[in-house]
Amino acid sequence: MSYHSYLEVSRDINYAKRFNYGSHEILQYRMTEKRINFKDLIKLQVIWCEQMQQDYEETRKTDSTLGRFLKKYPLKFKEFCSLLELIDDSNEMSDFERDDFIVEDKKDILKNHNVCFESSQLKRYKLIFRIINPLRPMKVRYEVSFKAQLELQGKKYTDEYQQLDMALEEESKINTPDQLESLYYLVKPRFDLNDLIAPLSLKEELRTAMVREQKKDLIMKRWQVGKIIEYGKGTTLNFRGPPGTGKTLAAHCLAKELGKELLIVRYDQLQNMFIGVTEKHIQQVFKMASRKKAVLFFDEADAIALSRNYLEKSWEMSQVNTLLKELERFEGVCIFATNFAEKYDSAFERRLTMHIDFKLPTKEEASKILDKLLPERARDKELVIEGMNLDGLSGGDLKNVVLNAAGIAAKANSLKISKEHIEGAIQMVKKAKNQVNDKDETRYIS
Repeated sequence: MSYHSYLEVSRDINYAKRFNYGSHEILQYRMTEKRINFKDLIKLQVIWCEQMQQDYEETRKTDSTLGRFLKKYPLKFKEFCSLLELIDDSNEMSDFERDDFIVEDKKDILKNHNVCFESSQLKRYKLIFRIINPLRPMKVRYEVSFKAQLELQGKKYTDEYQQLDMALEEESKINTPDQLESLYYLVKPRFDLNDLIAPLSLKEELRTAMVREQKKDLIMKRWQVGKIIEYGKGTTLNFRGPPGTGKTLAAHCLAKELGKELLIVRYDQLQNMFIGVTEKHIQQVFKMASRKKAVLFFDEADAIALSRNYLEKSWEMSQVNTLLKELERFEGVCIFATNFAEKYDSAFERRLTMHIDFKLPTKEEASKILDKLLPERARDKELVIEGMNLDGLSGGDLKNVVLNAAGIAAKANSLKISKEHIEGAIQMVKKAKNQVNDKDETRYIS
């Protein structure tokens, strides 16, 4: 047996719910039939649900409207149940709302079905959008997309409905938990140390930091280092060097090697105009990094760890003091990256266990970086990267070289990126870089 429409599945789901122990209908039946065996009812519900899942899988093989939907969106059965229950909730809306498929969740339906929204196919295929009330962050509602409801009914997904779904998607992005926290965002690193083109000495320093974290129990417990050192037990690193030299990439690599997420602090949201709030924000990001067991990453850290010799306001000094205290208590991995290490507070520098210097790549390293960034399928067969004038270019500059070279090639209607395109892009990047340097020098002299 197979289903032909989502309404048939919804009917069976609603019927199976009647076997739930304690439901109103069962309680009524219990009052009139004392001999009812509730264990048998539960068994019957299990059998019924197993049969439904089999029928659901059979439906994928059919050419019905529902079968085509399931081939396009391979939802797990419990995910599909969640989707249908959200759609059923729309029956409580007005006729106008029901026609426009506006659905609001009054309870956590996905949780009831043991569905994790973040890892679900419902999110991946944008069949459901999760909306969080910015005034009540714990209040969550799910919006069923117009795409899901129209395609379930075999109706055309028009441009007008697509525009409405895009609006829902934007709202869901704005009100994600990370956006509401506004202090950080979590990422899963995709790069490891093999992706980092840097001197061997730098990589060895990163490996030392990595091993220190991996063998923390050995160091702190078996060797009893933790008994003598009562605070500042974390792995605190300072990545210092010019822009575009791989500091952020190295943070990703370290987190990837440790099998942890990277919690990147949003400094623009960390500071607050109200006295005492910034200090609370600093405490929150350290607390969240501990809870998530993530690598904590402060980019442009000189902005938050500025030397107190330069500070005049008492609240500015309080922020630095709070950072120092949290850093002493933190036992995880914390990375600070800066282009201006000379601006650091001296007490802050003393709390950093390792200082790793990032420099502009050598000619050989620059060639390797460019070779890694330029896709093989985009290259002209006669293209040779070795010997190009890449002096003074950072990894970030070389990324811009690739993007500009692709633009030059596309403008010339070329099928591939040639040596001439890359050389033209190199000149563009170097010219822009020189203009920025000239402005900085003028500003410094004035």
